[in-house]
Formats: sequence, structure tokens, C-alpha cells
Amino acid sequence: GGAPEIFERDFQYGPFFTQQATADKQGDLFVEWVLGLPENERPKTAAYPVLDDPFTVPVIDAIKAKFEEAGIETVYEDVYPASTSNFDSIANAVKSANPDLVANGAQFDDGIGFRRSLTKVGFEPKILFQTNAPSFGQQYADGVGVQNTEGTFFAISHTPDADTPGNKEFVQKFAQTFGGEEPAEDAADAYASGQVLQAAVDGVGSIDDQLALADWLRDNTVETILGPLQWEDTGAPIGEFLIGQWQN
Repeated sequence: GGAPEIFERDFQYGPFFTQQATADKQGDLFVEWVLGLPENERPKTAAYPVLDDPFTVPVIDAIKAKFEEAGIETVYEDVYPASTSNFDSIANAVKSANPDLVANGAQFDDGIGFRRSLTKVGFEPKILFQTNAPSFGQQYADGVGVQNTEGTFFAISHTPDADTPGNKEFVQKFAQTFGGEEPAEDAADAYASGQVLQAAVDGVGSIDDQLALADWLRDNTVETILGPLQWEDTGAPIGEFLIGQWQN
């Protein structure tokens, strides 16, 4: 849903992506953090293993371009197919390149697989960023081993701690419904999508006029548990993601 190319097709009715930014902007805060480090702590080299996917490739392409412009040398890059199930050879190649930083463009299963393989081959980058997988909370910890989560960075649209309208109530209700669990990012995004639809229907006064709903969203900001969302005429969101890191 966050692939930039979706919003380049001149759809009359949208779609409207109910997160803060498209994929090509999801690594922006991570890049800002890295480039804001003291010179003696900033990574000099980076590796970019990426799943061949319309979401993951734009995230990593944007990160790589900004890092290279800032003088961080690319020592490894590879786009692996969705059919990849064994990541040992990729992890070994990354280890051989010995980068200071690894940015892995991944969905859930391959993100887990690649992180496991890094552990298997005995390579721990000083800085690790992964798209998507680390945002799955307990599922990520169970998949890679909780001891291997420490320090991992990721981009994310929602946190249970956000002081946004309705978020406290959403988190409490989710926990009541699902045995005390905190909501994963996808659950919060789905709820925000419902909030956006409700706001548009309330604003237009009808659920039947699709073009009116689309025009209303183009002209208005909607308050959600993700924060205020607004869109370009294409339906692409205008905003920036949160940055997350696994700590303790």
C-alpha cells in the first residue's frame, strides 16, 4: 500500500494510504539519526540486502542515496527474490563485506530469516535497520530470539504510547479483546483506515458517492490514532513516520 508507484497511476477515486508517508520516505528519520551522530561514531560503510518488492525497494533506495551523498560507502547491495528461503549465503556475503551498518529491506518472513542467518554466521553489525519485521512486536522477538532484537531500528506508523486522540482507548480495548496484547502496527493502521472512512462519510453525508468521498479526503485533515493524516491529490500521504528501536 505504501509503494510510491501506486500513486502515479492517476486513479480518480484514490487510493488514500492511511499511514503517514509512502515507502520512499519511511527511512528518513533513521537517516537523520545516523547523520546526526558525532563524526567518530558515524558509520563509514553500509550494506543493503533487499527483498524484490514494491514496498521494500523504495525504502532502501532512498536510504542508500542519502547515505552515499553523505559519504557512507556502499560495500554490498543485493536484491533477492521473494522465493528466497535460505539467507545464509546473503548473510555470509554481508559478513565478508564487514559493513558498519546494515539496512535490510524486508517483509516479515524474510526479515526473520535474514536476522537469524546473521546470528548463524556470527556477524553483528554496529547498526541494523530492518523494514517491517521488527514492528511485529512479540512475533519478531519469538522469530529471531529476544536476545537478538537489541538495538534493531525500524520505521513504524504507530506506538501504543502515542498521545493521539483515541489511542489510549484503542489500546485498552485491543488488550481487553486479545488477552492483554498490545496492538501490532497493522492493527492500528486498520483501525485508522476505519477512522478515515468514518470521517469522510460524516463529512460528505453519504457512503455512496465515491468521488465526493475522495474529494473530501483531498481537502481535509483527519485526526486518527496515528496522528493527523492528510493527502496529496494522488492519495499519497503528507507526513513522516516514527522511528523505533528495540531496547531491553
